[in-house]
Amino acid sequence: MRWALVALLLASGACKREAPKVDAGGAVVVRDAPAPRAAPGVNRGVLDELRDAGWRLAWNSERSGQPQVVVDGAPLTGGPAAHYLGAVLPDGAGVIATASEGGQEELRLVRLDGGVRALGEASLRARHPTVSADGQSVIYESGAGSLSKLARVELSDGGTSVVLDEPTGCFEPALAPEGTWLAYVSSGDGDSEVYRVGLDAGRRQRLTAFHLEDFRPRVSPDGKWIAFLSNREGRDRLFLVRPDGRGQRRLHEGVPPAGAWDAGAVEAGEQDAVWTPDSRRLVFAARSEGGFLHLASAEAASGRATLLTAGPWDDHQPQVSADGRFLAFVSTRSGTPEVWLARPDGGVTRVSDDAAPDWQPMFLRAR
Repeated sequence: MRWALVALLLASGACKREAPKVDAGGAVVVRDAPAPRAAPGVNRGVLDELRDAGWRLAWNSERSGQPQVVVDGAPLTGGPAAHYLGAVLPDGAGVIATASEGGQEELRLVRLDGGVRALGEASLRARHPTVSADGQSVIYESGAGSLSKLARVELSDGGTSVVLDEPTGCFEPALAPEGTWLAYVSSGDGDSEVYRVGLDAGRRQRLTAFHLEDFRPRVSPDGKWIAFLSNREGRDRLFLVRPDGRGQRRLHEGVPPAGAWDAGAVEAGEQDAVWTPDSRRLVFAARSEGGFLHLASAEAASGRATLLTAGPWDDHQPQVSADGRFLAFVSTRSGTPEVWLARPDGGVTRVSDDAAPDWQPMFLRAR
């Protein structure tokens, strides 16, 4: 079971920390970070083109030997902790990352101007951040004092509060666009199911009910649908459900075959789903019987699926810019996982070229 109970044991030999610095708002200052600068190993031309269109790209890179967040290929974070990109601020001023060091995780606000602040407590779990539409708060999985609860932290002053805490844990929060409710995953009823909880009265509603696992909810930008993954058919596939629990159905009935080298239909599992800004389609990675991941999209209304990329390599982790014009994704077509970009004219261009694994691209508004 993905969300099986684990013993919550803090390592007695955890690394000792120096007395933290505190900023004017009372938040802990982790360290000073270098502002992004020009970097080798990237396609500067396509990044300039993207920035002219109002966007920058952040992603994870192992160029330094361990995962760190880069913006346009330039380091935004650094060691000794590993950093994993989790979300971006709506105004493009920075990112939310998980820092991992000594068996502990800590959520951090990393600004493009170089400031880095700790968010909440360090614990065995600090991940899956979801940022409010106004950029004022973050809800995330926190292991502080429990298996995994949902906590909220205010970015203005670092104030924290508990959104939801259940004995079996709460996972993968997905905040609705209006910010009044969120979807999440819990195994309180025996297996992983998708739930909804209101942030005002805290009313909890179970949305899925199946004896296998439902997980990874994604709320549409208009708030009318929740997409989620389920292994109820033996393989991970995408399903839809309304926020009130009605209308549950499989997203599509099949992705068109990709090519002879795929040894069959593109039906061996799905992952990495993201909504388009107009809420009409989902873009996702679908695995073929031949073992390759391809990008596909499907209409929420009709379920009509379209294959977007195909080849004897893996394309996955798609991200769509908020204006719907650009699609960033990870591909192994050059041998190493690198970030690629699909442009409005249909062109597909390699963005990162540093011979190290790069993954999890996210668009930042150019300021």
